[in-house]
Amino acid sequence: MIRACLLILVCVLSAAGCVTEHPDPVKHPDLLLITPAEPFPLFVDQGQYRAILEGENLSVPARYSLGLVTIPPGKATPPHRLLGTTEMIAVLAGEAAVRCDNETVIAPPGSVVLLPADVLQSIAARGNDDLVYLSVIQPPYTAAIDIREGDPALYTIVSDHVPVLVTSPGEGIIWDYETGTRIITLLNPVLMPELDLPVSYSIAYAEILPGGYIAENQLIGSSELIYVVTGEIGISTPGGTVITVPAGSAGYIPPDQVKGYRNTAGTLSTMLTLVDPAWTPEMTVMAGS
Repeated sequence: MIRACLLILVCVLSAAGCVTEHPDPVKHPDLLLITPAEPFPLFVDQGQYRAILEGENLSVPARYSLGLVTIPPGKATPPHRLLGTTEMIAVLAGEAAVRCDNETVIAPPGSVVLLPADVLQSIAARGNDDLVYLSVIQPPYTAAIDIREGDPALYTIVSDHVPVLVTSPGEGIIWDYETGTRIITLLNPVLMPELDLPVSYSIAYAEILPGGYIAENQLIGSSELIYVVTGEIGISTPGGTVITVPAGSAGYIPPDQVKGYRNTAGTLSTMLTLVDPAWTPEMTVMAGS
């Protein structure tokens, strides 16, 4: 009854290390539509950051920060450390060179990279295009954990970790459904114990064909956040609440909320989903079951 375990959602953000205005949330009793905040300079002039979800945003009690980062060609975040804090990036456009201590990995569009806590890290845009990625920081970002140039701890801390890299959705766990939907688990600390992932959430990639949908379901004890990459996704609840999430925006669903998804665009819609705590088949209850 894998089909009955449909929602595998999870995912994603922010590495900025800056102070931004809160995103503009549109509140509903059951759902939350979030438009990213206005751009904020990233590390002075290395790019820009748009907050989507911040830990201090009391309307959403998330255990991570989420943001959208854009780095122009030839630019990079300077070497820094996030003490006791992990960062996951999901590359939406461009190509990233991600430094993690003594190793650098190349992350093409569609890939995700998880950086362990405390590592000496830097993210650079490769090629001639802007690098655009979602950044998920857990625990939520605060300035106190951000060690930068000028702090002796930047180079006195000893670490030698390697990043976790998934270079394409095809490397994940694929779940196909007869509703025009395909969901791929990219990183999940419960379903992928061999990776020893140091995070509480899971992240997945989903494709929904025109007219496709995900049937009403609820995740017991876990919140969901979707970020629409292309197209448009409608989220509805049995109580009649409906929000439409366009590309570039996010939708938040609190724990235990019954909801369904539908592609409301005339083309393929894709999204990244974050579930916290991490998704498992056992937590999923399909409507009518």
